[in-house]
Amino acid sequence: MSTPESTEIRERSPAREFLSPVLTAATFAVLLLLGALVGLASTTGAGWLTRYWDAGPPVPPLAVAGLLAFLVLLYGAGRLCAWGSRRWSGALAFASGFLAVLIALVGYMPGGDVVLTNHLIHNAYLFGTMLVLVISVIRSAAPVRAPSADASDGTHRQPVRPSSGARPWNGG
Repeated sequence: MSTPESTEIRERSPAREFLSPVLTAATFAVLLLLGALVGLASTTGAGWLTRYWDAGPPVPPLAVAGLLAFLVLLYGAGRLCAWGSRRWSGALAFASGFLAVLIALVGYMPGGDVVLTNHLIHNAYLFGTMLVLVISVIRSAAPVRAPSADASDGTHRQPVRPSSGARPWNGG
C-alpha cells in the first residue's frame, strides 16, 4: 500500500546523478573485458575441435554437437549481459569484446594459421559465433509493444470504422 508521501517524486541528488553514468560505464568496461576473456578462452578451445577429427565416425558428430551447445550458451550469455545491464548495449559490449579477440586470433600470421585453420568446423565456429552474437544483440533491444486494450490512462484508442457510405479507394 502506498501513501501520498511515498509516491512523491524525489529530487535526484547531485551525487546520484554523477554516480549513475560512472557505474554504467564501468559495467560496460567489465562486460567488454568479460567478452574478450570468453572470446580468448573459447577460440583457443575451438582450435581443439579438429584434434581427433580424422579418428573416425564418433568424433565429427560430437564436435558439431559441442559447437552447437557452445553457440546456445553464447547466445544465452549475450542475453544475460543485456538483462543484467538493463539495456541492449550490455550485450553489445560483451559481443564487441568477444569479436575483437576473435578477429585478432584469426588474423594473418607470417607462420600461418595459429589458432583456427581453414577447416569446416572452424569456419562454422567463426561464422556461427558472429551470427549468434549479432542475434543476441538484436533480440536484446526493447520490443515495441502496442498499447494494451485495458489501458486505464485513456491512451488507448479504438479503431475508427469508416462510415457506411464510404467507398473503397479505386486504384485507377
